[in-house]
Amino acid sequence: MIKKVKVEDLKIGVYIHDFNCKGNDGLIYIDQNLFQNENVIDILKSWNIKEVYIDTERGLDVNSSKAPSKAGRATAENGQTRKVERPQVPLARELQSAKHVTQDAIQFMQRMNQQVMEGKLPDVHSSYALANRMYESINRNSDALLLLTRMRTKDEYTIYHSINVSSLVINMCNYCQVSESQTLDLAVGALFHDIGKAVVPQGILTKPARLTQEEYSEMQLHVEHSAKLLSQVKGLPLECYDIALHHHERYDGNGYPHGLKKNEISYAAQLTGVCDVYDAITSDRCYKLGMDAVVGLTEIYEGSGISFSKEITYDFIQSVGIYPVGTTVVLANGKSGVVVSSTEDMMRPIVQVIYDEKKKERIQPLKIDLSKTEDVIVSYGDPKKFGFTSKQLLKKFLYSQS
Repeated sequence: MIKKVKVEDLKIGVYIHDFNCKGNDGLIYIDQNLFQNENVIDILKSWNIKEVYIDTERGLDVNSSKAPSKAGRATAENGQTRKVERPQVPLARELQSAKHVTQDAIQFMQRMNQQVMEGKLPDVHSSYALANRMYESINRNSDALLLLTRMRTKDEYTIYHSINVSSLVINMCNYCQVSESQTLDLAVGALFHDIGKAVVPQGILTKPARLTQEEYSEMQLHVEHSAKLLSQVKGLPLECYDIALHHHERYDGNGYPHGLKKNEISYAAQLTGVCDVYDAITSDRCYKLGMDAVVGLTEIYEGSGISFSKEITYDFIQSVGIYPVGTTVVLANGKSGVVVSSTEDMMRPIVQVIYDEKKKERIQPLKIDLSKTEDVIVSYGDPKKFGFTSKQLLKKFLYSQS
């Protein structure tokens, strides 16, 4: 039987016959599907959808006593997200596998952009296959894939950006103990989050100067282009549409396209949004050089409660670590270098030492695992004194591992 029910009455196991999207600017088409994730309630509310139609012959009724287990984020008794402890393989061992994943991801994004420009639609099966490989790599070692995707030029930003945002999303989902199936949905959403930029004029995307107001308005339309394009792709979960449309919304209501604020913005859109901002801040662009990782984290922190909720901000910073890969640090022994990998102790990462602060000169590179020594980090460093950037340092480190 088809019946209309309130969104807040939905529960896992009901079959949604019609999402009742009429009047939503014609942007969203959603397939009929089984309701499997309670995060969808927040998304529907953000779209101002108050009621949907369910089919009680193909799924549960909202009044059914059966209560399937909840999917999504797992929380501790105090409501805070809990970090999942997973065994990590050594960075050097995972790098080779991560290189193949990165190469395949680049080819996927290039092929997808070409398909969009030709009026074709992206393949859902291929996107999930890629997201699953990225998920497995990050589970084996959370640094390898993120390290490799930082190794890009300003001309490669558009292709690498979606890959890196998806990698950051997976990493953050792992920290927050999001279920595997939900993580993959968000990872695919992140891969597609800027798909609408394929129809934005290249002159705007690659302009090596500040955009005019007219150009910026045209750029902002990419979220609606993305949503319209994804609305034609059958089999995508609701999160993918929501991420594409709302990843530029901001907690204080100053985002776009709808000026949503606070809890009007779904968890999926906020999570992808913070990963999107961090990658944009720390990447070389056609009009500016990327900031050091710690500067990126500082900006994210300063936006707590403004751009993103305090919870999202905290979870993101914790997921990448106080000293994320690429951070320049100074050790108590007077040497400085760049963080190349994390350890179980967030305060004691693995550092590629390359500079003597006392002698003011470069030294023979040496990798130090601070979790296995008495040495500690005393401050953040300045990569300029090395004579090259932290990204160039990371490239040298990667070369030494191959």
